[in-house]
Order: sequence, then structure tokens, then C-alpha cells
Amino acid sequence: MAKNNARKQQQQPVEKAPGVLRQTMAKPVADYTVAADLRTLMVNAKRLGRDDVWRDAFRRLCVLEGADQTDPLHRDFYEMLAAYEHFLSERNGRATRATPTRLKARTKGVVHLLQEWVTSKTANEVYEILVAKGMPELTGEHLVLKYSEQFSPEAIAAAKARVELAPTS
Repeated sequence: MAKNNARKQQQQPVEKAPGVLRQTMAKPVADYTVAADLRTLMVNAKRLGRDDVWRDAFRRLCVLEGADQTDPLHRDFYEMLAAYEHFLSERNGRATRATPTRLKARTKGVVHLLQEWVTSKTANEVYEILVAKGMPELTGEHLVLKYSEQFSPEAIAAAKARVELAPTS
């Protein structure tokens, strides 16, 4: 009986230190073309603590929103809108669309809407949320500066002033 106990003790596996978990992605983030797949990737990236992958997937998700636009300003505007709606949905705990903003962009035009935003006395919620989330490059103010040839000098000056006052992350 002593021999059996000795054999059992010898046969027990020795615990090894856990190896480094290496995660590989099935394909590069830039190759994703389905929003649902990107959202799944974002959830998994957040769960694994991969902020870099989450950010890349988020940016790609925003790019998909504006992909059907031919004008670069409109494309960037709808990317910004997708980012805003994502953060609204996150804050509200349910899917939330920026319906009034979409309606105004459709009826009055993107240029008019952005001009109103940047020349208002206070920053709008879109600007506040995107800056708070560390994405000032997606704001309407940034779009006005990027496509300055389409905006009035007043709008450009107001956008510059607001961007200069924004906290840096």
C-alpha cells in the first residue's frame, strides 16, 4: 500500500507558472466592415484591458458610419456623430440616437449646423462629451478648422478660441 501512495504522489502534476497569454486577432481592425463585429471586438478588447484595440475598433466603427458620404466634411461629420451616439448610448444604458442633430443636418445642412455650434456662446453637448472622452479631434470645432474654406471667418475664430480653451488630456 505504501508503494501505491508513493506512485500517486509521484504522478501528480507539478504546478507550473501560468504562461503569458498571447492574444492574436483574426484580422486587422481596418479590415472589419460590419458594425456588429466591431462592437463585439470592442467588448472583448475592454474585457481584456486592450485599450489600444478598443480605440482602433471604435475609430473604425465611426469611419463605417460616414463611409457612404462622398464629401469629406460630411464623412467626418457622420464619423463624429457616430462617436457621439456611442457615448450617449453608453451613458444612457441603451441605444440612443442624436435624432435632432441628424434632422437639422439633413434640413439645414452640415455646414450651417457646424457654424451654429461653434458660434454659440457655450459649447454643445457633442463637444463636451467628445473632449471629456479624450477625442477632441472628432469635435465640430476641429471639423471647422480642418475644412476652414467652407466656413465664415467668425466661425473659424470661434472654433479656434474654443479649442484653445479646451483642457488637454
